Amino acid sequence: MTQAKQKPVKAPKVYDYKRSWNYVLWLLGRKSYTKAQLREKLRKKEATPDVIDQVIARLEELKFVNDEDFASMYVQSRYKRKGRIVLKQELSRKGVSENIIDETLGTLDTKTQIENATALLHKHAWRFQKEDPRKNYAKAFAFLARRGFTADVVKSAMEKSELFQ
Repeated sequence: MTQAKQKPVKAPKVYDYKRSWNYVLWLLGRKSYTKAQLREKLRKKEATPDVIDQVIARLEELKFVNDEDFASMYVQSRYKRKGRIVLKQELSRKGVSENIIDETLGTLDTKTQIENATALLHKHAWRFQKEDPRKNYAKAFAFLARRGFTADVVKSAMEKSELFQ
């Protein structure tokens, strides 16, 4: 009987300051993150809270991470496809503070939201081509609501759209 070779057990990698710093720089080289997301990534790598605080403080000092800028870019890249409600939920899930979220979403006015919702209706008009107009209206309303547009914005967009006249 031959004995199976056993692989040597590797010691767990210690995430000291230098290793954590390099890991965070690697992450930021790929995409933007909030402070909360970076803290969570380092916590999962089992870095100590002191090391995490040091790394985040250094990132803020060098302006490599800024939640206000992150929120602004996030909203700017998605506001045409998503409404205020969904954007707020997504930013909150990413760890952006309520103050920053409210400040960032404050730049989205109702008129712009109505225009974006109307454009979405026209882009996806093929979805609302059923025989029953009430079903079309309900389907379109639910479509926009799922994308985070408020009820007032949805109603205004549907009134503005010639699809439901």
